[in-house]
Amino acid sequence: MRQFFDFIMKGLSRKSLLLVCILCLPSFLLVGQQYNRIRADFSIKVRTSSGGQSLTLGQIFYDKNNKQIIYYISFPEREIWLTADTMIYQIRNDKLVTKTATFAIAEFTVFHLALNSRLQDFGLRNTQYTIGDVSREADLVITTWSPPEKTRQTLGNILVSVKNKQLFGVIFQNPQGVVIRKQFFEEYLVTNGLSFPGRIVEINTIEGRDSYQVTTYKNIVVDEMGNDNKYFYNISGLHF
Repeated sequence: MRQFFDFIMKGLSRKSLLLVCILCLPSFLLVGQQYNRIRADFSIKVRTSSGGQSLTLGQIFYDKNNKQIIYYISFPEREIWLTADTMIYQIRNDKLVTKTATFAIAEFTVFHLALNSRLQDFGLRNTQYTIGDVSREADLVITTWSPPEKTRQTLGNILVSVKNKQLFGVIFQNPQGVVIRKQFFEEYLVTNGLSFPGRIVEINTIEGRDSYQVTTYKNIVVDEMGNDNKYFYNISGLHF
């Protein structure tokens, strides 16, 4: 688990991650049809810059009303990964294994953005980021989003590309314009009118070395009626 969460926290400094979260907090406006829940089978394949590899399988449940992202892991061993507020909990046999602080917020995940129809612009339109440039390359429309002037010594631009009106890629730059992280959203699936990427490729570059993560989703269910206990975990009773 730590290898996976260390990987997703790389590419941006802790200070930068905090600033990104603050900048993206103001609002995520709902447009079009409104959805509340999503669940899916997933696989996560990670290859680190040092050559380490891992595979994780399970199901993910997310309800945007309680903002808990819950991964029920079936492989390599049964456990639960829970992201709530600013903490990540690793739970095994109903006992807390690890508890880690994170700057990641539910509102800025692919699950929340898709449910709120904000995936196309990566949720940036209603933040303090502003559009600096729009260009076209073949069938891609690329929008450059710039952080506020006061944060530009810490945060770089974010480039968002759209293909066929769907989010295709997101590129994060450092303040010097060097690419430090890439995400590609592929193989979209449409369920109950909701479009969701079936495959996400993430590349983090640290000191010139790349780490890779490929996440796949299938058997997506939208606005499931029932299984309420899967969408919420009572963390008040957790203990080591």
